[in-house]
Amino acid sequence: MMIESETARWLLTAVFAAAALSTALRWRRPGQARRADRPAAAFCVVMCAALMAMTWWLEPAAVTWLQVAGFGCAALWFGLAGWGSLGRFRQPRLVGLHHALMGGAMIWMLVALSGVAVIRPPQGAMAGMAAMPSGGPPIPVLAVSALIAACCAAAALPFAARAVGPGGRVTDTAAAGQAVMSAGMAAMLIVML
Repeated sequence: MMIESETARWLLTAVFAAAALSTALRWRRPGQARRADRPAAAFCVVMCAALMAMTWWLEPAAVTWLQVAGFGCAALWFGLAGWGSLGRFRQPRLVGLHHALMGGAMIWMLVALSGVAVIRPPQGAMAGMAAMPSGGPPIPVLAVSALIAACCAAAALPFAARAVGPGGRVTDTAAAGQAVMSAGMAAMLIVML
């Protein structure tokens, strides 16, 4: 899928590049990275790269379904990891559930909003109306997309609060990257509608 507005493409590319860079910068600083955080950081960087590619290029169906499988497995893994630590209020819980949400949102964008999904009527059903312009996505797709965008925007808030320390300085670049990725995902869902 590709976003039509070139301005939106450049803005989203900058947002996702900043999210990936802030996550990667944490790994360059000694003492900041923990071994347990590596899967979440790798997921963030891969997802940001995929989102940047989605804004600029139309992907073949095989690539789209490969991404759906990869992000689906990652979302399931992060969801189970986050759910398993619900009894303890720790960072892995929030990060795991956050990445499960981001993986689910990515799958929704790849399938429902990219045109790969079978949301449209079968080819023969409207063969005589091929020249008629489309009226946009159906109401259920709009409703689910708006709900997912709201969830992504809400998910950015706790990470933004954790990222900013005393004096308004960013003290946790990884949390800042998560906040930016969530906000960018919400913006991308809205732009795609």
